Amino acid sequence: MSSQNAGNGHPTDRLLAVAGQLTKTGLRSSEMGVAAAQTIGYRTAMMTAALSNPIDFANPEFIRMGSEKVEAAVEAFHAVATGIGEFGQAWITMITKQTQAAAATIGGLATCKNPVEIVDVQQRLLADAVDAGIHANLRLIEATAALAAASMNPAYRKVRANARRLAREQV
Repeated sequence: MSSQNAGNGHPTDRLLAVAGQLTKTGLRSSEMGVAAAQTIGYRTAMMTAALSNPIDFANPEFIRMGSEKVEAAVEAFHAVATGIGEFGQAWITMITKQTQAAAATIGGLATCKNPVEIVDVQQRLLADAVDAGIHANLRLIEATAALAAASMNPAYRKVRANARRLAREQV
């Protein structure tokens, strides 16, 4: 579920990939809103027409309305459950990388023999801590973006497919 660049590549490239994924998720959300409005319009017209003839309520479209929502919800739940695990791992990584950098520094300080070595250890600590923080936070951002996309994709597919199918049936 995570981005293909998760953990690899330059931080700028990874951040741009996340921005692209979030943009795509936002666009899909907008498309889903339009498709849902179309589907609601088509189905409302079908229900209104069925009021005059109760036999029309046997239309498979009325059964599909409920079952497809359950299918999409189950798919989304599975995607979110998987994504939560990845998100949790990213969160733990963010915490542990900082701790590892601090532990390495404390060990390095214990071996210092003069002030110049202390400054060198502190510089390495700063560089390692910043680097670990950047990569751990990027992993967390990547997991968040992947979780948002994965949770929405099942509903997006169903809504778009319904709008296309119902539009063809109206013609």
